[in-house]
Amino acid sequence: MDSMSEIARLKQQIELECEAMRLAMAGFRTTASHDIINHQFDQLGEHYEQLGELIGQQAAIEMVIAALGRTEICLGRSQ
Repeated sequence: MDSMSEIARLKQQIELECEAMRLAMAGFRTTASHDIINHQFDQLGEHYEQLGELIGQQAAIEMVIAALGRTEICLGRSQ
């Protein structure tokens, strides 16, 4: 797989993890299991590390922060 495809795949995975966390905290269940949220943050961290190897740590963290901001999870607000 070329690096551009891998970057696109990781970016999509980050978006999906952020959306899953938002839904877990504000979806059908009003409170999500601590284990579920921790697992999702762990997955997000793994994607961040992989992306960082491809595009650099600074660009990777900016991408994660942007994805979190789109779901507003980092501020504790649900959509």
